[in-house]
Amino acid sequence: MSLPLRDLAKAITAKHNGSTIDETKNDVAIGIAKEFLGKSCPTFLASKRGKDTDRLVKIGRALMDLVEHTENLEEGLQLMVEECMYLARDDIKVPRVRYGKTELQIPIVTLGAMRFQQRWGDAIKNMDQVTPECQKNLVGILRHAILDLGMIHIETARGYGCSELQLGAALKELFDSGDVKREDLIIQTKVNAFSSSKLFRETLEKSFELLQLDYVDIFSFHGLNLDRQYTWLFEGTPTGGEKLYDIIQEYVKAGKIRHVGLSTHGIPRIIKRFIESDKFECANVHYHYFGSYTASGDGVVGNLEIVRLMKERDMGVFIISPYDKGGRLYAPSRKLRSLTLPEMEPMAFGSTWLWNHGEKDAPIHTIVCGAARPSDLDQPAVAAFRFGTEAKEMKTKLATVTKRLEQAKIDALGQEWVDTCYQGLPNYDMTDAGIQFTNMVWLYNVIQAYGMRGFALDRFSTFEGNSRAEDNSLATKLEKMEKIGIMKWGYMPGFAVEGSKDYSAFLSNVPEANARRVSEAIDFVYKWCHKITDEKENSERENSVPVEWKTGYDMRPWTAFPEQ
Repeated sequence: MSLPLRDLAKAITAKHNGSTIDETKNDVAIGIAKEFLGKSCPTFLASKRGKDTDRLVKIGRALMDLVEHTENLEEGLQLMVEECMYLARDDIKVPRVRYGKTELQIPIVTLGAMRFQQRWGDAIKNMDQVTPECQKNLVGILRHAILDLGMIHIETARGYGCSELQLGAALKELFDSGDVKREDLIIQTKVNAFSSSKLFRETLEKSFELLQLDYVDIFSFHGLNLDRQYTWLFEGTPTGGEKLYDIIQEYVKAGKIRHVGLSTHGIPRIIKRFIESDKFECANVHYHYFGSYTASGDGVVGNLEIVRLMKERDMGVFIISPYDKGGRLYAPSRKLRSLTLPEMEPMAFGSTWLWNHGEKDAPIHTIVCGAARPSDLDQPAVAAFRFGTEAKEMKTKLATVTKRLEQAKIDALGQEWVDTCYQGLPNYDMTDAGIQFTNMVWLYNVIQAYGMRGFALDRFSTFEGNSRAEDNSLATKLEKMEKIGIMKWGYMPGFAVEGSKDYSAFLSNVPEANARRVSEAIDFVYKWCHKITDEKENSERENSVPVEWKTGYDMRPWTAFPEQ
């Protein structure tokens, strides 16, 4: 090349001066990507994956953000070209590891089946209601994951709309074609632990019917988030009286279920109770560098104590939503991206940090990628391949990025606050307010340290949703939870805080030295994250958002089918 990458990229993007990185400008992003890669990585453009316009949109968006907002432009562009060179290869495979006591050899990236379905809810009853476009995309994802990348673990749930229906049809197509064998896959589904054993049986049978399978490799109780579900599993349900765990054991003895696990969005105290029953071989949990979702600020560094306990029990450790609930890493803030570059992009960092967790603590066996399109698997697959083939180099890069992130946290928050900020804070379970005060301080921290306001907006909106459904005429927190829907609450617990409200009565265990700042943190999160319905007022707030908090790029070239 006659020009350094930075000069090439600047020259190309200058042609499109004034263009914005959004869905309406996909053609601009594609044009920029093609022109840049035509000179910097023609091998990628000539490859099969280089023909996918979704990939070109992502590359173009990421490149524009690099040119506009990144100090280490040349190094960032070199990383982009490097990743494209990996994608041009046909030997990128995801490594496999022993999945705890299941003894399964599981890929370190799992294909999640939540985001490639047609629609949420139960409106779609048969394949005639699924558009050919959606099903073709789904089959394409499966073929790419299984045949190209060796991503043989597929995880779905009865609660994922029509995911099981479409997945069952797609798997039958692949099996009938001879391209894929059933015995080469690890298929996992999940069913909620209902209060009715009859409903649980019917729902489980429906899963088998939709998946068109004689057996599943892993069955997980979905959403074990509540104390009462422990009773339903091991003592009996209020309706029907059967123990849900005993029902699953019937299926195990019949050969229809090979391994039994759990999935949870719960707080550490509840998760620990289920794990200590010693009834499960694996568990899906939230645990990420930037927090542990609903458990953030709780327990021992969120769910750290949980993954340690799972190691003691030799359980398979599956990490839920590393790229969404783990920090919205597919659409990172400009500050976060600047902190992970030039060594790696935020998604690669989130993945690599988890895979290296076993070096000093409990191992993480697999992380899930809920792909809405084949290209969504690119960064996870390349990161996994490099983790397996370039371990020493990737550990060095990981250490550099982690040190930079830790220093940014200290610079923004102060060492004393970092060390003590969660002391004495209650979660929703510990006060009548039903507020996740632990989460409020967590969101304050990640905005201040890493500019992750977009992520915090998503999280705070779940609390606002609960508050909108709250019935203030009800006297107790439990009555309000029941009104919202106890199962729904279990997945996304907590009411929203209100601006300038005195919550000191619920914060009596917070150290005196932290009390004022905790109140300031709560007000800060409300100020920047609550929904403003007045258009002018909201516009004024958005215009005042610091540049480093804004989204650098969005790796979603179009809206996923179930969200359309």
